[in-house]
Formats: sequence, structure tokens, C-alpha cells
Amino acid sequence: MNIFYYDIAVGLPLRQCFTYKSKDVITKGKRVIVPFGSKSIVGIVVKKIAKPKSLKGLKEIISIADEHSCFNGSIFETITWASDYYHHPIGEVFFSFMPTLLRKQNDKIIMDPDNNAEYKLNEEDKKLKLTKEQKINLSKLNKVEKFSPSLIYGVTGSGKTEIYLQLAEKFILQNKSILILVPEINLIPQLEKRFKDRFNGDIGVYHSRQTPNQRLKVWLRSKFGGIRIVIGTRSSVLMPLKNLGAIIIDEEHDQSYKQAEGFKFSGRDLAIKRAQIENIPVFLGSATPSLQTLKLVKEKKFKKFDLLRRVDGKKPPKLIPLDISDSPLLGGIAIQTMSIIEAAINKKEQVLIFLNRRGFAPLYECDNCGWVAKCSSCESNLVFHKSKKRLICHKCESVYGVNKTCPDCQSNEINTLGAGTERVEEVLRSTFKKVPIIRMDYDSTRLKGSIEAIYKKANKSKEAILVGTQMLSKGHDFPKVTLCVILNADGGLLSPEINAIEKISQQLIQVSGRAGRNNNLAKVIIQTRYPNDENLKQIKTGDYRLVSEQCLKTNKSLNMPPYSTVAILRATSPSPESCFKFLDKANNLLNDKKNVSVIGPLPSIPLKIKGNTRNHLIIKSNTRTYLNRVLKYLTNEIQTWPETKKVKWTYDIDPYDMS
Repeated sequence: MNIFYYDIAVGLPLRQCFTYKSKDVITKGKRVIVPFGSKSIVGIVVKKIAKPKSLKGLKEIISIADEHSCFNGSIFETITWASDYYHHPIGEVFFSFMPTLLRKQNDKIIMDPDNNAEYKLNEEDKKLKLTKEQKINLSKLNKVEKFSPSLIYGVTGSGKTEIYLQLAEKFILQNKSILILVPEINLIPQLEKRFKDRFNGDIGVYHSRQTPNQRLKVWLRSKFGGIRIVIGTRSSVLMPLKNLGAIIIDEEHDQSYKQAEGFKFSGRDLAIKRAQIENIPVFLGSATPSLQTLKLVKEKKFKKFDLLRRVDGKKPPKLIPLDISDSPLLGGIAIQTMSIIEAAINKKEQVLIFLNRRGFAPLYECDNCGWVAKCSSCESNLVFHKSKKRLICHKCESVYGVNKTCPDCQSNEINTLGAGTERVEEVLRSTFKKVPIIRMDYDSTRLKGSIEAIYKKANKSKEAILVGTQMLSKGHDFPKVTLCVILNADGGLLSPEINAIEKISQQLIQVSGRAGRNNNLAKVIIQTRYPNDENLKQIKTGDYRLVSEQCLKTNKSLNMPPYSTVAILRATSPSPESCFKFLDKANNLLNDKKNVSVIGPLPSIPLKIKGNTRNHLIIKSNTRTYLNRVLKYLTNEIQTWPETKKVKWTYDIDPYDMS
């Protein structure tokens, strides 16, 4: 009887595979049930190996979970690449892209639901004539057949979505599938509606707010050809679509494509790698492309297709800095701003107010002694949420009751300072009593159907005021908005982060794009105490090309990304000393390495989350290949250190946030 040996990956933070034996021939990528310690768990077959050096204690695979493979060909290859590139345990990488119901032993198996996809084009929805610019670019984009990353650089309102729809049509007619990625769940309903209006057939949706059963159903139907159009967030990047024709990445610049916890991957970059492995087109769309993408365009590694005019022929809104240095603020809104809002409302127009801070007030403070409410688990101030009558930590989401007296001096002189979206909403309700005030933030959009309800209310109303966080800046279409007001822009302008100007320019220009889609007189008011700031002067032109060119020049002179490559070694521990010793040892080890610069150990911001102190090292090199080699060397060394027993450590490759 033949005995075969396999390396199996398990969904645990372990940087190795485990060898098991079996009497069966098992293809890589299949789910198996294996004994692990005192229990049995699900594993993924990584490869068949020759006879191990030692057979002592070698356990046997209990069973093969499915007839079909969980990860086929190119997806399997993309996952192994991702584990290597991001220096993350391979089992956790595999499990990140499995539906949650397939990660544990249960009655769920991978099987064909036996329903074929049928799509018919709704010609009536396609009656809108393309602009000359759209026609020229679509003609060129339709000729892209193989891997050739294409940036669709289109100003807001230039008709990028119509380009996506017609590209999808091409692949659907070829009996191929298409994957459309968006950075946030809240962008899905509007895009899903556009695709449903255009294609009579099932449009798959995949994101983290769905139930496990919903996600498994979409995953299985996609794998076996029951769905050929899927719209999803970063978790859908490796959706096993049958005969995948192309990948579209909308708002490619958006930081939400980067996973912040656990396996820290970029959905955008992983999509590009998948397209390369599958040798299929990948289309990246944005009005404010990332510096990384623009550099690759300069190097002719990406092609660029410009849509620089709005489809309605209207001019983009004017960006007007409003000096509020000497102005009293009411809930973060200056008196002059309130008058401008009132004028728009009197004309039966809609107003959008952007403040990237949810809750009622970011500070809950004692006027008598200066005590500030802080999270007991984090180094973070608690945010007062008036609607819930609670203090909430926005780092760990811990919830606290509201103190009526100061715990330090027993004074009852406790005040809220600063403004969040709830306070702005309250101020506007008291000022504009008969006008619908619609709030759009994390708190108001958590329930199913809430985004759709917001669109419906905004479209149904004549005059209205929308108040929201960065959700409002991303791809939403509010056709009646003629005025945008941006509160607290100075935080982004004065940020010490190396990519602060890239971030704030993208955010301001994206927000401004929500205004004036049907109105030549639209304007954007930016409240600021620094109206003469040089960066703001560039941003207010509304021409992102000017800002991005300057950012690229600055970063090149400083040898910062995208002209260098960066990784962060992050360590967390209940003990600050343990973190510091671990990172200091890593720093000393890398000191002898040429072509690598190391900064740290540095305290992370915030320093403490969920009871753990956080510190990090910034590791920089001129080339990605060399940095990868250095990190492999460092990983091998770290795994032998006794210090690892006292800390949790991870890498963050190509970090978006260096704090």
C-alpha cells in the first residue's frame, strides 16, 4: 500500500506547514481534516513531498473535506506569493480568503450549486451617449487583452462607471467573468444598482457585513459559474470566478484597500498580482490616483487613459478657502459658512458638509481640574456620543457610561469640546428646522439598507443638508448637491506624516467632486486658519495633477515611497520594556546591513490599545527585492529569540500609516 506525505497549512499564526501522511492522492489547494494537538481542524494541502527524514510521531490525515479544490491554480499561486511578499504565516493567508463557514468542521462542503449564469444586456439603460473623450478611451481600453495595468484617470463626474459597465459588457459577451473591487461596503449599493440596470442577471455582492451563509453562497456560485459579475470589497479580491476576464479596481487610491489588522495586505496590489498571474487586464480608476500608481505610469509600466471633462460639460466646482481665524464656531461651523449654507437652502439646493470625525464631541473634559475621559485599555480619549448617551473609544470600540461628576475632583463642571458629525447635525437641525438633515457616518450606516435609505431620502428631497465623514467623499453621486463645506481641513494640512499632503489633497478633491454635477455655479468652501498655506493654494486649483507632481518631487528628494520601499516591524505587549527590548534587538541586528536604514524603536500612535503597549521600527531600502531578503533573514533570527515569548510581532509591508 502506498503512503503519501503532504505539507498542510492551518489557520493559525504559525510560520510553517505541518507534515501529515495519507493513503490517498490529494491535489494541492484541497481542504482536509487533520489532527492537531488534542483536536481535529481544517487544513489546506500546500504540496506533496518526498518521504520525510523521520516518520516518528507523524500523524495521518483524517479525511478529505471536499471533492473539489478550495484554491485552484492562479489563486493558489497568488496566495503563496502574498505570504512571501507580506511575510505572513501562510495558513492565515489561505484562511483569509476562505468563506468563514469553510474554515471549521461542519456540514458545509464545496459543491456545485448547479445553476448557470445568464446575462442579457438592457439596451434601454445604455441609451446615454458617450462623450468624445469616453469613446476614444473606451476604444483603446477594449483593445487591452492581456495583463497591462491601465489607469483610468477620470475627474469626478467624468463617467468612469459607464466605462466600467461597457468593459464588463465586452467580457460578459465573451462568456467571461468580471470582478469589480470597491474600497468600502457603502459604495456597493449604488454600483450594484447600476450593474443591475445594465445587465439582466445575477450580480454577486461580497463583503464582511453579509451573513456567513450569504458569503458562502456567492463564493460557491462564482466558483462554478453561477455568477459572472461580482462587486466586493478587498476580501473578495481572490473570489474564485470561473473564466475571469478582467478586474476593475474603483477608487484605486483609497486607503481602505489596506487591511489594518491581522494579515495586512493591500487589496489593490493583490488584485494587480492576481491579474499578472492570470495574464488578464486590470483597470484602475480614480480622480486622485495614488503616487505609487502615477510613478508606475511615468515608468511606462502602467498605461494612463485620461477623462478630464465631466460628462455634462459642466465645469468643476470652485474651491474657496474661508479664513476662520477670527470667527466664532458653532458646532465647528463658522458664522460666514452658516450664511452661505442658508443661501443655498433658500435656492432649494442641497448642501454637503464633510467632517472626518464621528460622534458628538472628541473631548469629554472637567473644566475645574482638566480631567479628560480616557479609555482604560487604550491611550485614547473617549468620544462622547450623544445619541447613545455613551462614551466610546474609537480605537477598540469599548463603551463607557457618561460621568456626571469628575472622578478626580468630584466637580460637576464637565464639558464636551470639539465637534463630530452628531454635533454638526444638532446645530443644523436647530438652525434649519424645516430642512432634512441627513447624517452619513459609521454609526448611521451600520444597519442593513441604511445606505439605500440615505440615497432615497436625498433624491426625494429638494433642499437638504448631508453631513458625513470620509464615506461622503468616495464615489457617491448626489446630483442635487451644489455646495460642499469642509470642516477641520487644517488637521490634514498640518499633519507630520510623510504622505499627509497626498492624503488631504485626495480627500478634499474627492469631496469637492460630490458638488455641482448638474450645476455650473457649484462651490466648495474649505474652512481654514491657514488660507495662505502653499499646499492649500495648489489643492484649491482642483487640479490633482499639480499636487501629485509636487508630492512626487518631494518624496523623490527625500527618498521616500514610492521611490523607496518601506516595512514596519510592529510589536505589542502588556509590558513596554518587552516591546522596547525586542525592537532594539532587531535594530541592532540590522545595523550591520548595507542599503537598509532603520528608525526606532518608536512609540505607535496611540501608544496603547486594548491594554497592550505598541511600538515599531521603520525599515527602509531602495529596492523591494533587497528589503524582502533582509526581512526573511530577520524573521529567521527572530524566531530563535526568547523575547518573542513576551511580545506579538507582525510586519506591515508598504504601510499607509507610519505611526
